[in-house]
Amino acid sequence: MIRTLIFIFLGSCLTIQYKAMAQDSVRMCRIEIDLVHVDDDRVNIKLYPASFSTDTAVYNMPKIVPGTYDISDFGRFVEDFAAFDASGVALPFQRLDTNRWSISGAKKLSYISYKVNDSFDAPNSGIFEPGGTTIEDDKVFLLNVFGFAGYFDGQRDLTYQLNVQRPENFYGATSLKRVESKSSTDAFTAKNYFELHDCPILYAQPDTASMKLANATVMVANYSPGSKLNSKEILDEIADIFEASAEYLGGQLPVERYTLLVYLMGGNSFGGGFGALEHNTSTVFVMPEMSMTALGQMFKDVTAHEFFHIVTPLSIHSEQIHDYDFMNPQMSRHLWLYEGCTEYAAQHVQVKQGLMPLNTFLNVMREKIITASRFDLTIPFTEMSLGALDQYKRQYANVYQQGALIGMALDLKLRYLSEGDYGLQELMRDMAKEYGADKPFVDTLLFSELGRVSGHPEIEGFLNYYVAGNSALPYDTLLGYAGIYYSASLTEKSISGGNVSVGYNPKRSAVVVVGTSALDEFGKSLGFQDGDELVAWNGTTVNMENLREVLDNFKETTKPGDVVKVEVNRKNQKGAYKKLNLKATAIETDRTRTHVMRPLTDPTPEQLAIRKGWINQ
Repeated sequence: MIRTLIFIFLGSCLTIQYKAMAQDSVRMCRIEIDLVHVDDDRVNIKLYPASFSTDTAVYNMPKIVPGTYDISDFGRFVEDFAAFDASGVALPFQRLDTNRWSISGAKKLSYISYKVNDSFDAPNSGIFEPGGTTIEDDKVFLLNVFGFAGYFDGQRDLTYQLNVQRPENFYGATSLKRVESKSSTDAFTAKNYFELHDCPILYAQPDTASMKLANATVMVANYSPGSKLNSKEILDEIADIFEASAEYLGGQLPVERYTLLVYLMGGNSFGGGFGALEHNTSTVFVMPEMSMTALGQMFKDVTAHEFFHIVTPLSIHSEQIHDYDFMNPQMSRHLWLYEGCTEYAAQHVQVKQGLMPLNTFLNVMREKIITASRFDLTIPFTEMSLGALDQYKRQYANVYQQGALIGMALDLKLRYLSEGDYGLQELMRDMAKEYGADKPFVDTLLFSELGRVSGHPEIEGFLNYYVAGNSALPYDTLLGYAGIYYSASLTEKSISGGNVSVGYNPKRSAVVVVGTSALDEFGKSLGFQDGDELVAWNGTTVNMENLREVLDNFKETTKPGDVVKVEVNRKNQKGAYKKLNLKATAIETDRTRTHVMRPLTDPTPEQLAIRKGWINQ
């Protein structure tokens, strides 16, 4: 809800009037961001709070934001802070710490002003790039709003209006409600600070594409400095993920609009690395500017993961998330649910909806078991979650590994108890109906609630044993329910692929040999050299997207003694690449693999029923 007001943007003589409700009918905060008059990668901010009845007011920039599980201290990017009364007279203030300012004479306070620097240009900022900010004058602005605007104590739950002055040829893509847009200005409104902070905005020259999905509109907004990708290419690549996800969630989504903001970085990451950060109605991607061949599967996996946060924690969450404290957050015990089950669903949806082969899915889960083993699995997952910000900070990344495996374990246990009819997918739907965005669960009672809602009370004991306790998940038993063979270690004969290490060269969009020190007899016979670019394997063109599939097929269909041909590009002494055809005879080698998973050739009818319910195969 917006009131009638007239204001002047910082550094500008432009006056804009917004038509809305009367000023005395709503208490609200108004924020002005100026993206036109940028000063050394700093933007000017003005914030007009609602009136105060006290003599002192405290302004806060977030110390941490939901989904990051790391301290950001956005107050460190604030410069030239000042406070003024309605006549423009400066009011005294004191900086309490990195993120807080105490203003005296608050009853007379009209507005505060300051400049904000961006996190992308701050080496070693430690801020995960998708949760950061970038200010590139006349090129692009990534507004994670919490990096530009904070809130006053006692005013988080007021209505917020955000007014942005922008270059005339820029468009601000966001899920935030836009109430007015003119040639060089936009006005948005949010029901409270949480909604404001939760709706990032990407300002750049327009590059958007959208699709209708069930009851929602999905939009992709893209910034690619080298024009290597556009929004339509990205949407085309991930459209089937959204369609499969909508069906997986029951055909209806809990949001009417979902926005993907894609920032492709031409250089190196200065902060916390590439990836994505979820929000309730949007996701921010920050990725290296590469071809779709290199980024395609990553886009699919990340899109599915972030999109499934619509379920957890948007529709299913505890009090700690429902009443989020931006300054002193209280951690939940259940990161296995928020991040782990979300990561599991991101993979599960692809195999269940026919977008990923079963063997690929099993290999993804196998890699998670291997990676999880590098963390301390003696720490109960509930304890690790509670200490993820401090004591167990180095263990946090395991939520995407062991957390996802807990999701798979719970899914298989439920399928077994229901003879295939009911799993984690159905449980999450029922929990969302039971709770929803406005009703949190009690953190300590989640396990019993999952047992009650699922109709299988034994689930409480299962979770207490494997999640609140530190017992190892029984993969052989759980996977066996669905007719999947599991072995912690297995040595068997296998067609050799040369035992060569490969990487990716984005400049040439090529799969490159990066390690030949461990070549076996077959690899030596082929004559692999460091720097070779793999072009084709037995006549099949290879790239990063299909390499694993091509090699897996090669090993399944090749027999010892068969002639194998590998085409490579090799750089000569003049620096030019020359195409070479390598040839050798296929051989078998003893290969020891850990955490082997594969479908049984003779599953029982009961196993097939559970497998059908689990992965629809």
